[in-house]
Amino acid sequence: MKNTNNPKKNSKMVKNTKNLISVIFLSLVSLLALSTCIGLLLNNAATRRQADASQSELDALESEGYYTTAQANQLIEKADAKARKEEGERLRESFREKITEGDRLGAIRSLYPDEIVTEYAGQYFFTPIDENIPESLVSGEDLELSDEGRIKYIGENGDIKITRGIDISRTQGDIDFYKVKSEGIDFVMIRVGLRGSVEGRILEDDYFKTNVTDALKADLKVGVYFYSQAINTEEAVEEAEYVIKQIANYDITYPVAIDLEQTTSTDARTSKLTKKDYSAISAAFCDRISEEGYTPIIMGAIRTFIDFLEPESLGKYPIWVAYYDFPQYYPYEYRMWQYSRNGRVDGVNTDVNLNVYISSKE
Repeated sequence: MKNTNNPKKNSKMVKNTKNLISVIFLSLVSLLALSTCIGLLLNNAATRRQADASQSELDALESEGYYTTAQANQLIEKADAKARKEEGERLRESFREKITEGDRLGAIRSLYPDEIVTEYAGQYFFTPIDENIPESLVSGEDLELSDEGRIKYIGENGDIKITRGIDISRTQGDIDFYKVKSEGIDFVMIRVGLRGSVEGRILEDDYFKTNVTDALKADLKVGVYFYSQAINTEEAVEEAEYVIKQIANYDITYPVAIDLEQTTSTDARTSKLTKKDYSAISAAFCDRISEEGYTPIIMGAIRTFIDFLEPESLGKYPIWVAYYDFPQYYPYEYRMWQYSRNGRVDGVNTDVNLNVYISSKE
């Protein structure tokens, strides 16, 4: 039998097979590389088209007045810097003006818009504005002060009602209430009496009966106030009882006020009272007045409500605040504002305190 196993021939076949496999492998690698390159080229082209489209959109936005985020941030920073500079200049000018006028307290207040600044015996007190206490029904922009000294509501809330009034005591002497009425005055707050700041005796205002009788005859609305120097809740109730007795026979439709003030005299019986004491005194007076069906109100300067009373007391009873500048500085809710102590009203022969009463229409 003929032997078919030729070593040389077999070796040549193996070599040819390996070469063929190598060629196929290299071809596949080349095809893969070519496909990858084509894919990259297509992807780059798509990316470029997207970039061109995005740039076109940005160009269009900029041409219409729009800005990129970076540009917008730059504009905001410039505007903020400009606003800070302008506000600083405004504050400095306000400070200069008030200092020139001798209004040191007002000058200091203009520098601390987020705090309530009060002063007593040459010492200044700074109290941060409490956002938890209800704000005023009206803002500074809602009210307008005329050249004649009248406050008018110019806000957009149609439910707000402003009425004009005066508060009086024996200091004003004899008053022609019919002339007062013709001046456009709606109400009169009349002092019932006072407690002595040293000896502590309750005294009647010797013009009270005449004032309340004549004011009602002139068809004016009447409220009353009592100058308190109570040092505890027992005396506060005593003052309320005195007021209730004095007004029992009159048609009192406006509030009944406790006037809380602290004298600068070291002999004053109230000189040692704390916020807790004042809060308890005002609550005792107002609660007793309310029990009789009258509307109680707490009267005082801004210092009364910031330095005398605890914060939780401020929203419990209506407030009658005395502040003689415009616009109003007190940031919290108030019902009545004594805005001038040297007003002139026909029928009153002396300067008189001017007030507005702020309420919601029913």
